[in-house]
Amino acid sequence: MVMRTSNLSRIEKLVELYYLPLFRFAERLCGSPVGAMVLTQRTFRLAFDFSPAMPLPINNRAWLFAILFNKFLEGRLRSHNAYI
Repeated sequence: MVMRTSNLSRIEKLVELYYLPLFRFAERLCGSPVGAMVLTQRTFRLAFDFSPAMPLPINNRAWLFAILFNKFLEGRLRSHNAYI
């Protein structure tokens, strides 16, 4: 995978601006700091993977929160289905 400098700097800016609010939201959802850290990191990883395909400008805050919430729901669904 080739990383473009502009893409990396965009993600770095997003992390700087939104890491703490996303982490706090994830902590409320998960109920644990460790789970929140993992969920927040997965959110930024997914954002990094898809950022070259995203048109500019977009509402980055809403996009990141949507990713985080969807990842949270996927995790709950996966763990719920494991016991069915």
